[in-house]
Amino acid sequence: MDVEEEQEQGPAKNIGQLTLVCIELAAKIDEAQTDEDKISIVNDHLSVYTQDEIPMQEFETGLEWFNVSNAMTVNEDLKGRISVLDFFTYCCINCMHILPDLEALEELHPPEKGEVLVVGVHSAKFENERVSANIKAAIDRYHIHHPVVNDPKAKMWTQLGIACWPTLLILGPNAQPLFVLVGEGHRQRLQLYVDTAITYYNKLKALMKRPFMLAPSTHISATDVLLYPGKVATYPGGIVISDSGHNRILIVDKSGTVKTVIGSGLKGFSNGSFSEASFRNPQGLVYHHPNTIFVADTDNHAIRKIDIALEVVTTFVGTGQQGSDLEGGQIASKQAISSPWDLCMAKSLDQTGDSEDNLLIIAMAGTHQIWGVFLTEGTWFKGSSYPSMTAVRLAGSGAEENRNTTYPFRAGFAQPSGVTLGTFSGQSIVYVADSESSSIRKFSLIDGAVKGVVGAARDPMDLFAYGDIDGCGVDAKLQHPLGVAALDENVYIADSYNHKIKIVQPEGKSYRVTTIAGNGKPGNSDGIGGSAQFNEPGGICISREDGCLYIADTNNHSIKILTLKNSQVTELNVTLVDESDCSSQDLLSPDTSIDETLVEVTPGSNVKVLMRLQLALPSGMTFNKDAPNRWKLATEDAHITMASTQGELLDSTDLPVIVCFNSEDSHEALLHIFAVMYVCLDGGVCVKRNSKHDVRFIVKDHEKDVTEDINVNIILNIKN
Repeated sequence: MDVEEEQEQGPAKNIGQLTLVCIELAAKIDEAQTDEDKISIVNDHLSVYTQDEIPMQEFETGLEWFNVSNAMTVNEDLKGRISVLDFFTYCCINCMHILPDLEALEELHPPEKGEVLVVGVHSAKFENERVSANIKAAIDRYHIHHPVVNDPKAKMWTQLGIACWPTLLILGPNAQPLFVLVGEGHRQRLQLYVDTAITYYNKLKALMKRPFMLAPSTHISATDVLLYPGKVATYPGGIVISDSGHNRILIVDKSGTVKTVIGSGLKGFSNGSFSEASFRNPQGLVYHHPNTIFVADTDNHAIRKIDIALEVVTTFVGTGQQGSDLEGGQIASKQAISSPWDLCMAKSLDQTGDSEDNLLIIAMAGTHQIWGVFLTEGTWFKGSSYPSMTAVRLAGSGAEENRNTTYPFRAGFAQPSGVTLGTFSGQSIVYVADSESSSIRKFSLIDGAVKGVVGAARDPMDLFAYGDIDGCGVDAKLQHPLGVAALDENVYIADSYNHKIKIVQPEGKSYRVTTIAGNGKPGNSDGIGGSAQFNEPGGICISREDGCLYIADTNNHSIKILTLKNSQVTELNVTLVDESDCSSQDLLSPDTSIDETLVEVTPGSNVKVLMRLQLALPSGMTFNKDAPNRWKLATEDAHITMASTQGELLDSTDLPVIVCFNSEDSHEALLHIFAVMYVCLDGGVCVKRNSKHDVRFIVKDHEKDVTEDINVNIILNIKN
């Protein structure tokens, strides 16, 4: 049934029909000559759907809510106001694109005025996105302040017949559906609909103007050195980190000491000195010899250039505004782009051998394409050439697909979020983490062919073929991979939603993917192979000289090191030497509580000490179990060995430690226990608290050797 036929039969009776009506409504508005004409068209629409109500579903009971103190209902909380329901999933780049539109609407109509309320209805695509803790992290990461409900089985989505992420459903004061906006790019139309509806229903005295008070979900204060780090890249003598949650870039040596902080930490789009410049959710970065770091400044829709020698940041590509151009071809600084997510360096076809890389490759997640910037004049496929500083589409039609083809402009990507330069049979290949198709793809820099590597489905339109299966080609399954790094023909993957690190290797005419670290469950622990745990790792790079991977373990706010020879995973202790550069506190800062416990040990060859950590919190504080609470052990004494040196801190945590004294020893041994935890104050805000506790072991008796286990309770006293 087309729109004209549907309208002849009367108003829409369901959301699907209303969507068609709203498409026609938008076309009429676009043809209108004046603002008065546009308002008149919207008023006519409102007069129809005020009388003829489309059935609205209620939120299912028992769902978890964020940013509110109590679960909401349609019949009680949405009545008497204009409501905007945002059906979204946090992996979706298009859903991210409309967040500024919703913020702009909320600035014009704050919830405390009582006329307009935005409510996010999280309707997950991936299994990992159904977990409330992961949604909570995304809400924090993307600074979402309005109410959000986790509808893990997408029941409201299904009952209403919603068909696309994102979809905005605008409700009237009787909670009746009025408008549907599908996709992104509707800021002006959204504001027109809401503003007109406010005026319309105020005249009918239908708006109750009940102030709505938000209750921001318990959040973690930004006191750690890192906050949701997105990507990581190698750099002479160390690494570079996109400290995405802090909107800055860190240059770090191999010990983890921060040598340079780039960016004020304020969310913005300004050039200047390292302390003046600002970023907005920076992601991918790449070092370009000798003094340049390029940064994918994702939410500013730009590529920024860091000059290390001059200590200045400039805008290299982009205007700061989201672009919709699918072809490019302009000088880089004038070319509008959309949500660049990762970068790597390569050579144009006329550059060979040891010549300098002159092509900056961009994973353009916002338009589902691969772009390039020619740093010098360069030739490309079929004899084409581009002047220096030209930004242009290299592959991808712009359609969100998993389409492989020998014609690069006809290929389809689905939110490419990671790129790396590798080889295959001696040819230069760009490997792509194609997140929404849950696959690894490859783009030949010799002939432009785009082919599948592992994951996804055979049907190019099927973007739901995900899972966690090691294997070959399309029989293998990934879940929303975000990072890739190549070492010759081996490709390493940050399989983000499976919380794993995997390796892809050629096997005959195909490729095989194998898990090398992570057990598939979100967590935060060091270990070998499957005993290690990650939480949505988003970035990965290779240090060839050190034989290791550096991993941006995003939701753990940390950088992990994976040694390739044995798959050992350890955390890099990222620290700031100058405390004025960050509000983080050293574990040994003056306000750290320090206590000591004395343990008498009978000498023996294998005395096992089971230490139980218990927290003693002052009145008015509660332990935030959802935060990244951690313990660490340290000693310089060879008599003490530890099964592990760090792990998750719970209300009470057992720490197995082996203390080995031979019978001739008369010795003391000292063990340091460090704890970092987040406690919540009565006001709802969580703050970081540090604790240091020393355990001193003293030999009690030299006359006999025993191996009895010792149980010790350690009380961690936390200060206000």
